[in-house]
Amino acid sequence: ALDSLVKFYEDPRALSALAEHTLTDAVLQLRVGWALQVLSLTRQLTNLAGNLWSHSLQNKRAERNEILLVHEFHRKKFIVPDKERPGDRKSYQADVFDEGGDNPQAKAPAGPRRKKAAYAGGLVLEPKAGLYDKLVLLLDFNSLYPSIIREYNICFTTVD
Repeated sequence: ALDSLVKFYEDPRALSALAEHTLTDAVLQLRVGWALQVLSLTRQLTNLAGNLWSHSLQNKRAERNEILLVHEFHRKKFIVPDKERPGDRKSYQADVFDEGGDNPQAKAPAGPRRKKAAYAGGLVLEPKAGLYDKLVLLLDFNSLYPSIIREYNICFTTVD
């Protein structure tokens, strides 16, 4: 692919043709976007969900769904945990092992532990021993498959 581009720089006429082809591609993409009313539709999605317009333009559906659900949970007086950031992973794990929750620097308890999977997968938290008398719920919309979304009609238009 890169080798085929090098030949265009050897001849001024070929480079001019490449530039013209690239410009034509850009204009055609702009026309398709204009015909599909991409700007107005993404702006409407942004207004409905309350996320950033740039994220709607980047088609970040999982984030849009998450924001809609956070708004709905807030309206129904549910407490939604803060979203984990990549740099916060170590302190989060330390807090999980702290029984009282008062010491975020607590170390994991010594003793037998399950072996780690040899493959990369979703986040699976180690179970915390004890009685759960309240509902615990964790939703991960980045791993929802399109077939599940279609089957259960999960869409920004179906959230009341």
